[in-house]
Amino acid sequence: MGKAINVGGAPTAPGRPDNAIELARALGDSAKLPTKQLTDTPALIAQEQDMFVKCESAIENLRFAFWAAGKALQVVRDARLYRAQFETFEEYTQARWDITPQYAGKLIRTWRVAEALFQARPGGGLETIVSTKLGYGHAWALVPLVEEHSVQAAVYLYLGLVKVKGAGVTAALVQGAVETLPRAAAGHKAKTEEAVLAYLASLEDETRSAPAADPAKAVRALTKAAKTFDAGTVQAALEHNPKRARTAVKSLIEALSSVSGVKVTFLEGDAEAAEPEAGAEDANEDAESEVVASTA
Repeated sequence: MGKAINVGGAPTAPGRPDNAIELARALGDSAKLPTKQLTDTPALIAQEQDMFVKCESAIENLRFAFWAAGKALQVVRDARLYRAQFETFEEYTQARWDITPQYAGKLIRTWRVAEALFQARPGGGLETIVSTKLGYGHAWALVPLVEEHSVQAAVYLYLGLVKVKGAGVTAALVQGAVETLPRAAAGHKAKTEEAVLAYLASLEDETRSAPAADPAKAVRALTKAAKTFDAGTVQAALEHNPKRARTAVKSLIEALSSVSGVKVTFLEGDAEAAEPEAGAEDANEDAESEVVASTA
């Protein structure tokens, strides 16, 4: 079947396929995939255990794909490995992989901090949380800190958040911590951890100071919001202020999912025509998001 996959502390299992094609084929004939629980027992039978390992291996591959792709794209770009077939790197990314040069640039800007975090050994079980939680959205939120200060500054901040919030760290939380980190604290482990604690405490203070919502009013407000925020309204808000609108939408989705029994994962990816201009430092720099939801 291939080599075992062990990327940045992720769990391994013997015989896991080592490329995406084999990962997909290992799941079996698409017409014969299981559509319901095979047995009534709480414990998985051998057939289910085997299928579960293969499924997790395929999903696991997705988590690390952005890091590997960004690193590889940088090598191709800097060494001009595309030159035998293409005139420019931009032509290569679009013709060969059907991704915009802007998105390729984002992957390149993101991989270093992802690699540093996956290879970090903070102890106390934190590396396990990082290896299972860190995704493109988290890494992209750290890019401003990396580019203004250093990769190490971003590592200190992210590990400080994970130390306190564990698996509860969200991309919005990372972005807020980056935006509020004092310049003097960047790159200093103890000062960064203090700043993270202060940031999280400020969020808790805001929550405590907020008046308790009247349940009846809350229902009316939700009903009104459902009628008001249709696709056209949200699109208009995105066009007016992309960064603020996307952050608000993400925060709202996360808040609703936390109480609705629906698990939501944001997959930051190539949005093709909607992709912002390369190198933009304004609100348009945020990547488009695909939302994957599943019933808990």
